[in-house]
Amino acid sequence: MQVSAGCTLRYTLETETGFVFQIEASKADGQTVLEESLSLPASASSAVYASYEDPLTGTRVIRTLVGPGLVEIVYTATIELGTSSVDPIQVNEFAFSELPMEYLSYIAPSRYCPSDMFAEFAFQTFSPLVQGHSRVTGICNWIFDNLTYEIGSTGPNATAVDVFQTKKGVCRDFAHLGISLCRALGIPARYASVYAVALYPPDFHAIFQAYLKGPTGGAWYSFDPTRMSSVDDIVRIAAGRDAADVAFAWPQGEVQSDPPIVWAMSPDHDATRTTLAVSS
Repeated sequence: MQVSAGCTLRYTLETETGFVFQIEASKADGQTVLEESLSLPASASSAVYASYEDPLTGTRVIRTLVGPGLVEIVYTATIELGTSSVDPIQVNEFAFSELPMEYLSYIAPSRYCPSDMFAEFAFQTFSPLVQGHSRVTGICNWIFDNLTYEIGSTGPNATAVDVFQTKKGVCRDFAHLGISLCRALGIPARYASVYAVALYPPDFHAIFQAYLKGPTGGAWYSFDPTRMSSVDDIVRIAAGRDAADVAFAWPQGEVQSDPPIVWAMSPDHDATRTTLAVSS
């Protein structure tokens, strides 16, 4: 399946300002970037520009200096998505002693996902469920049934505990709660920013991924507790412990910004598809 995705970011800057951008499609998770284009303003400093690809997550990071004045950053890409159809019953959880060492950080609490605060609730609520993909799906079902998606209901500093108490949030908050509940059960989980086909309104979207043991070994499996996107039709941009690791733009100073323009389209999109997406 091919997806066309990208974004336009516009800022007004008083002075030359440093930025970190994470907007490029990852080249991991079975995603193949067929073509892409990154347009930076003429003021961008070639001496400071640098790019980096995280070897564990596949996240692609850009550092640059831009401004002053009105600046525009445009990224476009065509991506081929690879998906695998797997029976959820065949996708299990790792025993703690079997979990690869590089994934231990994904069962620890983090800034927005204080999973240690959810241990009692998570075990009481989700221990009876069949372990593995089915149990993570059960967590997503609980979140969807008990939280209200409400734009503006949380601020940038809201944690999973805040969302659990108010029962309101946006995709970022739904993902943080899913991550926290998984980690409380010893399931490695991470936050992922994505371009999502047919998302309305179009925007950068947040899901979470759980590291589970499938028929061919360990893999990251994608889940969207908001049910606003299909995990078949997403292009992963960045992944990390929580939203603090994957901001699409991180300015090193004061800026005025317009709302980002984000798009993801596919001629192959079919809202009825239910393939289980797997990332290696």
